[in-house]
Amino acid sequence: MNKLICASVLSAVALHPLAAVAAEGTTPDAYVAWFNANQAAKPQFVDGDTITFDKADMIRPFIPAEYQGEMIYEGMSVHIKDAGDITPPQSYKDATAKFQPQVTLESDGAIKNYVAGLPFDPAKFQAGSAEDGMRLAWNFNFRWQNQGLQNQEVHWVWVRKGGSHDGHEVMNDRYKAFYKGGGTFERVLTGPYQRVYLSHRVDLPDSNYRVAGSWADNTEFREYTGFTSPFDIAGTAFLILRYDDPRKTDDSWAYIPSLRRVRRISVEVKSDSLLGTDHTLEDFYCFAGRPLEWNWKYLGTAKTLAVARSKNAHTIYGGPSGWVPVEDDWALRTVDVVQATPKRDNHPYSTKFMHFDRDSGECYYANAYDRGNKLWKVWQLSKVFTDDPWYVGQKDFKAGDTPPGTRMSAFQSINVIDMQNSRGTLVPCRGSAYPNNRPEDVKRIMDVNYLTEGRR
Repeated sequence: MNKLICASVLSAVALHPLAAVAAEGTTPDAYVAWFNANQAAKPQFVDGDTITFDKADMIRPFIPAEYQGEMIYEGMSVHIKDAGDITPPQSYKDATAKFQPQVTLESDGAIKNYVAGLPFDPAKFQAGSAEDGMRLAWNFNFRWQNQGLQNQEVHWVWVRKGGSHDGHEVMNDRYKAFYKGGGTFERVLTGPYQRVYLSHRVDLPDSNYRVAGSWADNTEFREYTGFTSPFDIAGTAFLILRYDDPRKTDDSWAYIPSLRRVRRISVEVKSDSLLGTDHTLEDFYCFAGRPLEWNWKYLGTAKTLAVARSKNAHTIYGGPSGWVPVEDDWALRTVDVVQATPKRDNHPYSTKFMHFDRDSGECYYANAYDRGNKLWKVWQLSKVFTDDPWYVGQKDFKAGDTPPGTRMSAFQSINVIDMQNSRGTLVPCRGSAYPNNRPEDVKRIMDVNYLTEGRR
């Protein structure tokens, strides 16, 4: 795909000059200094407490400094509730015990002898280690995901700081309960999403932990992202094929309705803005890139407050700009923190920090910096547990069936704020499931030819 087509498909966002006061002087070194100063902080709150604005200093050591200006405001209410046991199911733990002793890293960081389960024991990681940073990246890549995530309806909400969204068309009876607080909605994109894993599947020990059939050979996963509205992008769809060979570049395609053609996507395009949002294809889940395309450094562990087990089926937004989760439970979690630096010179990020839950492997926060090492984007991600009744009961959005006992710390929303442009993109996922997929459905949907149908 040439650069002209890339621009029309993905609407790449140029680096903006610093505008937000909160971003001035905020650098990677400032983040590391904050992390080091608060790494061993002891909470002054207990389970069941509600932290209001007058007590906000109690939670500052447990919220990344770059996000505090959004989460801490007059009228805030942060309810502290332990998330309980959110570890993966026994089948994943058994595969970890069986195969982890044989897993190693090649000299270039590629994973070797991995079959299924968690590749490496994070309890053995050493702060400051590049090798352990790479090991943590592989742990995140192969965290427990059952067969993969399916969302019937994903909103991509462009929200500008200030103003009100009360008059926006999305504020109808179906959605108005989810979008509270301030912020001006500029645009809402809608569409389905699905990722299906074809290898390293703990549910398939009899077929060497992978889906049988030549169409699934040498493939880690296939991923479909579609858009059904608004009208000017309806039918646009993306398909990514991630190979099991860690050194092999993804195959990626986009269908552009205006051209009525499927086009390949280059590595560079996957780090561009996705259809004008503040996300890129590489930012899915916090990080969806290929580990070998980045350098990694393990910083150590910390305690972080996060929506690790939401009490709601869907994220409810509020706050002055309408981009903070509200009316929810915040749990103090042990996280492994890593710094990732792209190897590609023309990547828009200079570096990125990510917080991964020690038990579930899921990401709660991330910060990315521009090529001048100034803070650019801040992500907050909310999770909901698949075995809780409010997750299972998402039939209002036609969710698929998540098998009982899946024990998935499920993707509920990923919310990013462009600190330089005072704009955010909220991505709540509704009709969410981690279903057992029928092979014939996967073969039909996760195919390049299917992109031209413009629907899932």
